[in-house]
Amino acid sequence: TLRMASAMQSKWCPCLANHRQGGVRTAAAPLRSRAVSRAHTVRTSANLFDKGTGERDAADRVMATLPYLLPLLDVLPFGKFLFMQYPFVARAMAPLGPIAGLYNTVPFAPFIAFLAVYFGIVNNQNLSGFTRFNALQAVLLDVLLIIPQVLITSLFHNPGGDPLALQAFITVNNTIFLYVTINVAYGMGSSIVGQSARLPLVAEAADAQMHGRGGGGM
Repeated sequence: TLRMASAMQSKWCPCLANHRQGGVRTAAAPLRSRAVSRAHTVRTSANLFDKGTGERDAADRVMATLPYLLPLLDVLPFGKFLFMQYPFVARAMAPLGPIAGLYNTVPFAPFIAFLAVYFGIVNNQNLSGFTRFNALQAVLLDVLLIIPQVLITSLFHNPGGDPLALQAFITVNNTIFLYVTINVAYGMGSSIVGQSARLPLVAEAADAQMHGRGGGGM
């Protein structure tokens, strides 16, 4: 009986072992496939926002930072009430005074600056994806300012005539100014250290535009 059991074990164990190993290999295959797919996705995403060397030099960082001046200059008029209430905020924005003066006095300067960023940086395939992505976020943030401008013009014809309307008018202006300024500060700070900031309300749209053209311009 023992010899028969031993013979049966020697006969069937290799088959069972091979079956188990095959099952492990079969189960592991999808896991390896998913891991490879994730790695490929990560590499593709990294290549989208980096140069071929994966490095972001000083020129890339500066070029990615400068477009954020566009929404910052356009949002300054919304901060007039904060400037009066908190003079230190006005002092913090004082270095922008000469640029803002030219921006608002030279005919068509805002429109020319917008086109320069859009066509010169966002759609410039010679620049890195990192630079173009940040420039695109700045452009979208600037475009986003059109909505509150239209709403304020439509809803507040004479805010000074009603205390509640005046308070709502001030609150709306302060909120818009703080939202854009905080986003600009975050975008600039991240760009200058070589990180890709993801700004609320515009990052997803920028992603869609970048990926839609394979990392190219809009």
